[in-house]
Amino acid sequence: MTDKHPGFRIFVLGAGFSKLAGLPLASELYPLTLQAIEKEWGRETKFQRDIEAYIEYRKDCDGIVIDQSEIDLEELISFWDIEHYLGLRGSDTWSSEGNESQLMIRKAMGRVIQNRTPELDRLPCAYYRFAESLTENDTVITFNYDVLLERALDHIGKPYRLFPARYKKVGRYTNEVDDSKDELVILKLHGSVDWFSNKQYLESKKSLEEIGSPTTNLHTVFDERDRYGARPLVDGIRPHNDPLQNIFRIRDVDGYYLHDRGFNAPFMLSPSQVKFVYAPPLLDFWHGLNRQGGWNLGVSVVGFSLPEHDEYIRQVLYNVVSNYQGFSWDSDFLGFRKAPVKFVDFRNEEKSRVEFKERYRFSDPGKTEYWFDGFSDDSVPFIFGC
Repeated sequence: MTDKHPGFRIFVLGAGFSKLAGLPLASELYPLTLQAIEKEWGRETKFQRDIEAYIEYRKDCDGIVIDQSEIDLEELISFWDIEHYLGLRGSDTWSSEGNESQLMIRKAMGRVIQNRTPELDRLPCAYYRFAESLTENDTVITFNYDVLLERALDHIGKPYRLFPARYKKVGRYTNEVDDSKDELVILKLHGSVDWFSNKQYLESKKSLEEIGSPTTNLHTVFDERDRYGARPLVDGIRPHNDPLQNIFRIRDVDGYYLHDRGFNAPFMLSPSQVKFVYAPPLLDFWHGLNRQGGWNLGVSVVGFSLPEHDEYIRQVLYNVVSNYQGFSWDSDFLGFRKAPVKFVDFRNEEKSRVEFKERYRFSDPGKTEYWFDGFSDDSVPFIFGC
């Protein structure tokens, strides 16, 4: 056995991973987002009118009367996503990125999350220890919007990329992968607070240029890319139709949320039951995930409770875990054998622990270990088996 683990592990991160740093869980996000919108825009807004329309809809269709503070964020955004995706407003549809309330809530969510994210040299030590234990052969799959992991990696100087593969050559049917760089892969399957799409910006600019209209003040991130340091998410040669080429990452993410008053929103798949309808730009992240696990040396799920409305995620995790536990379990890979699947979550009552295990009942109990004290400095040795 060698001392240094070679990696080839999969780490799945949910909101519980970020709780230690002071970021809100899903249940805490809605009231904070509501406060952020009211603080910036007041209560006499299209957002407020859309909220009232939703409350009226629930009363008339479900026979229930709910207060604004009792609204379920996922149900509300699902209602708006369906309305927008199907174009139910017709010509009143605001933009291809969403209607007014969708954009307002995404930006407010981003502001709430980023304002609570510590600077890269002030993170709790657990994040640095976690980052230091990762190798360039590992893959992190995260459903979080925040930049905690990126900041931890930047602080310790560990290279990473935020897309699946680099290419040496791109062809009509196949591409040749460039694996010359040693870097950890992080796949943010729901987008990020510091990502923005320039697709609609380019379309609007082209349309205005064709009719001779001014093209200024279209998008505060893309009008002047240096304002917040917008850089392409991917680099190197890409297929000409790669939608990831439209996604940019801003470097001054703190400055954006502190000063920007533009009516644009980050590229994030909102917490909606139909969020996947907005996922096409990120489909390359999902491609082939059902085949992962068999040749890996570890699978860990940190702070992700697998909510029932995310059935599409359960399909993926079921396949990854099944492949991992069902293929060459006792074989030797590079001097190491597969470790049990590790689950880390905060569950301080036995009933809650039983419910959690039931959600992940597809994981073989004999090849599974649990840590129910939440993500912390103490949990890192458990996760990495050291």
